[in-house]
Amino acid sequence: MSFDNEKLEKLKVLVVDDHTLFAEGTVALLSSVTNLEIVGIANNGNQCITLLKSKPPDIILLDISLPDCSGINLIDDIKSIHPEVKIIMLTGLNPQGYLTKSLQKGAHGFLLKECNKKEMIEAVFYVAQGKEYFSKGLAPFLKLAFVGNNGDKQALTSKPTDISEQLTGRQEEIMDLIAKGLNNQEISSTLGITIRTVKFHTGNILFKLGVKSRSKAVAAWTMVSKNQDESAEILKNFRN
Repeated sequence: MSFDNEKLEKLKVLVVDDHTLFAEGTVALLSSVTNLEIVGIANNGNQCITLLKSKPPDIILLDISLPDCSGINLIDDIKSIHPEVKIIMLTGLNPQGYLTKSLQKGAHGFLLKECNKKEMIEAVFYVAQGKEYFSKGLAPFLKLAFVGNNGDKQALTSKPTDISEQLTGRQEEIMDLIAKGLNNQEISSTLGITIRTVKFHTGNILFKLGVKSRSKAVAAWTMVSKNQDESAEILKNFRN
């Protein structure tokens, strides 16, 4: 996907990574883009917070593992200081187990460090526009994160009984559109997100509702929406 960078304001980017070669390479790559300004490199959590306060960025590229803290746990501190900043998580490791935690804490995207220049730049501009971005190499990990190795069995274990506690605002938007009969392409266009992101959220919705298909999800969603007081019993029946 191409972006008309001339129509976008200059975006300030902070790179948080303790691997010097990767961090400097990322800065060199992003500095070549006209509408991006690098405000600094932080090698650990403390430096990140210091730069966040002195040179507030629009986007943070945040490594999952830092010398003094977990990048995932750092999200809370970042958001408490600068709630509007967009965060893209970075990892060179197997991301299984990190995806859901990062997103639950407020990350807006996830990139594998092996991604190419085009994908990194694309991710930055996607997230800057309020969209979500997931690295193309994450597909198998997304499936494992929300379905598990035992198929649907993982989805049937401990879930909140109130549907409002299960789905995020974005997931409710997507579920409403699925219920109206929109396909992934139409949902993507309506919400301004990638098809990959739609599939990611749809898989998460099925997992949270404990069902195997979109049709069952729609049926459960429709019934629960009409009978909020009986949501726990309704979902229990659909999972059986």
